[in-house]
Amino acid sequence: MILFFAWGLKHMIAGLVLVSTAVGLMAMAMAVALSVPVWVALLGYPVVCSLTLLLAATLSALRSTQVEQSVQMLHPQA
Repeated sequence: MILFFAWGLKHMIAGLVLVSTAVGLMAMAMAVALSVPVWVALLGYPVVCSLTLLLAATLSALRSTQVEQSVQMLHPQA
């Protein structure tokens, strides 16, 4: 059972990293397209990726706690 949850956690973290990477690449492409100097775009990439990863992890954590609270409301303890 623990192995199953660890496997799911690994995929969730990989998904969050892939989403943050994709957003960072899009932000970098937009910066280059808007004629921002390349060094600014390169410095902005890790910042955008980190903020996106932080936001996605926060939203994921908030959703998981909301689900737990709603389950507790549906199944009151005797």
